[in-house]
Order: sequence, then C-alpha cells, then structure tokens
Amino acid sequence: MKNTSNFFRVLWLFFLLVLSLGIFVKSEESDFAIKDVKIAVTDGEGVRKLSQNLAYPTPLSEILKLNQDDNLKMILTIKDAKTDKPIKPHQAFLSFTNKEKGSQVALIVQIRDNGKARVELDMKSAPTELLLGPADYEVDLIIGTFSRSNSIKYQIGKAHIDVPEKTLPPPLLVYGPRPEILHIFGNPERLPPMWLSYGFVLIAIAPWISLIISWSYLDVNLSFLTGAPNISSISFLVSLVAIEILFYNYWTHLNIFQTLSWLTGLSLLAFFTGQRALSDIQGWRLKGLR
Repeated sequence: MKNTSNFFRVLWLFFLLVLSLGIFVKSEESDFAIKDVKIAVTDGEGVRKLSQNLAYPTPLSEILKLNQDDNLKMILTIKDAKTDKPIKPHQAFLSFTNKEKGSQVALIVQIRDNGKARVELDMKSAPTELLLGPADYEVDLIIGTFSRSNSIKYQIGKAHIDVPEKTLPPPLLVYGPRPEILHIFGNPERLPPMWLSYGFVLIAIAPWISLIISWSYLDVNLSFLTGAPNISSISFLVSLVAIEILFYNYWTHLNIFQTLSWLTGLSLLAFFTGQRALSDIQGWRLKGLR
C-alpha cells in the first residue's frame, strides 16, 4: 500500500510539473477561458465569512482565513477561449502550496460536461497536511487537458489556515522484522496406569479364551484340520490373528495411515480365505464329513 501511494504521489507531482512548464513557456495565449468565479467561506454554523466574485486573472483582494470549522467553496465556468463554448478539461486542481515547508496539497475540481466546475474544502475532513498547525499557503487553480497545448495556472491568492499544532504519527512499518512467535506445546497426555492397560488386554483376549473353553465343552470336531482342505480355514484364522496383532501395533507405535494400509491388505486376505473356508465347510457337510 505504501509503495502504491508513493507511486501516485510521484505521478501527481510529475503532472503538476508538466502543467507548470506549459504555463511558463512563452507561447500563444491559453485555450481556456475562466469565467464566473465565485469563492465563499462559511463557518461551522453556516454564517458566511467571505464571498467574492473574481474575473480571471484577478486574484482575491484579501487573504483567505480558514480555521478548523470553516468550509471553502469555489465555483466557476470553463469555456473555450475562441468559441466561448463550455468545455470539460481532463484535469483541474485547486492547489495549496506552502513554500516554507515545501509541501503541496491538491484538491480535485469536479467538472461537468457543460463546463460548470466546483471544488469544496471542508476543514473538518481536510487532508492531514493542512491540519498540522497554523501556516500560510499560496492558492492556485491549475487546469489542463491532453487535447490542448496550453494550460492555465490561475493564482487565486493567499490563504492562512489557523488550526492547532499537530504532529504526524510515525509511519506504519509495512516491511520489517516481526516479533518472534514462540510456540508453546501442551504437555503430552498422561498414559493410564499399567494395571488398567493390562485389564483391557485381558478384556480383549477374553473372547478367544471363552471360545477355546467353549470348544472343549462342546466336543468340537477338529478332524477337518488334518484333512486336505484345511489350508483355507487355517489361512482365515491366521488372517484374523494378524488383524488383532495389527491393532496392537497401532496402539503401541503405528499411526493411522500405516495401520489403514496394512488393514486393507489383511481385510482382503480375510475376505477371500473366509469365503473359501465357508465353501469347504459346506462341501464337508454335503459329503457327511462333519
């Protein structure tokens, strides 16, 4: 933002320089005619302090005195000097120049298509450069356009702005070192006590213990494990045990992504071996082997 502001400021100063050079170069008479110039100053209550009509190039007969509650208005008409027809220049500014401080403030003049122009300075919302303290300014009206070779610098007069003394705030640091960011990491979560961990381990293996005990009471026939088609059943049981081991490793050191990659392969293995084991069991039943 700061670089962009500096760019437009340099561009504006360059434009004023071009206009000023066009004014001081001795050439033919200006193409513009300024007419019906009216300047008025009112205070904060709307009471008129100054009202004066000017005829170009006559300046003001007195100094413009403005304080922090005043309002300055200027209206005029811009015409072609040869045809006396209204024209609308590309650029028009009312500049306040302080030679002691080397500062210049420009206010844009609003111009309509019929040549009527108007500019207003409300001291309550004036540019910061005009509100730094009491100072004297030279007031000039600058008009120029790209389609005409000659521009105008109309010396309106002098102005005295009486406002309380102020100082500009320090410039905002856009690019520069920033305060160091100190990361504060929270304390790691406390692990549960060992007896609680071992208790959940027993709960996890309890179904397997219950299964083995149930087999002994139910007099389960395990002769199919010694037959030829026992590979699928053993593979299915091994895949289930492998999944349980994987869950244990996930609890101890694996992360979720590593666990899911292993779980995908073991799940496919358990699906195909389980399907084959069920087919083998159905075959044994049809043959009367179980």
